[in-house]
Amino acid sequence: MLTLNFDNNINNIEQLIKNTKYPLLMVYYILNNNNISDNHKYIVVKFFYRHHIMTGIEHNLLNIDNLINIAPLAYNLIGDIYYIIAKQLSIIPNIKKFSHAYKNYKFWKLDIENMILYLKKLHTSFLCLFDGSKGSFYFHLKIKGMKEGNNYHFEEIRDRLKKTYDMFKLSFFNEYNIILLSNHQFSDLTFENMIKYVEYIFVKINNIIIQNINYLILYNNYRLQLYNLLYNQSNIDIDVMDVNSDIEEDDLPFMMKN
Repeated sequence: MLTLNFDNNINNIEQLIKNTKYPLLMVYYILNNNNISDNHKYIVVKFFYRHHIMTGIEHNLLNIDNLINIAPLAYNLIGDIYYIIAKQLSIIPNIKKFSHAYKNYKFWKLDIENMILYLKKLHTSFLCLFDGSKGSFYFHLKIKGMKEGNNYHFEEIRDRLKKTYDMFKLSFFNEYNIILLSNHQFSDLTFENMIKYVEYIFVKINNIIIQNINYLILYNNYRLQLYNLLYNQSNIDIDVMDVNSDIEEDDLPFMMKN
């Protein structure tokens, strides 16, 4: 048996929801209890997702019968929460792919905001390899019109390609299906095709880095939206009437779908 007690100390309610062994059972009971106002159901939903978000993801509370009518404020809040979570989940496969490609342990230990800063600096370092940190007149574009090169050009091209490989490593090229050429294969190319290959490498990696910076920024924006939704101070009146209820697990017919 679980005992639920609403009083004027909202922190006590939060601790009760946080520490209960049956969070899903408790929130289900509260949302279906006609003696609890929609304002308080709204607050309880916030507490539930603050402390049991994985349970909330696994069990969609919007599937509770007639919730839109019995608790419209809570219903709309739950809808907003699921919308943000869905957006986050749609981005995660891209970030996960990048984690398989970019094997930098220190990077993946950072919080997301520092990840974004780190990746922007990495992007700048990458652009520097191609003379593009302060503009868009990249190295390969400077020599693109040349039909023949000399030893200086060959060495510059090789050096920039080697530094690019060292910066991102084999796993990066494999994960994103970037074509790698051996020294022998590269040496057999015409000078014109060497430049085309450099341009291919540059465009491919540049786009990947920019995309992943944007994925992280977008994910972080949704993270902040969710945080604000769950932790901001609500304007809803929390003057609660006292309700003492004993909950028996058998008393509650489950209406939620997994």
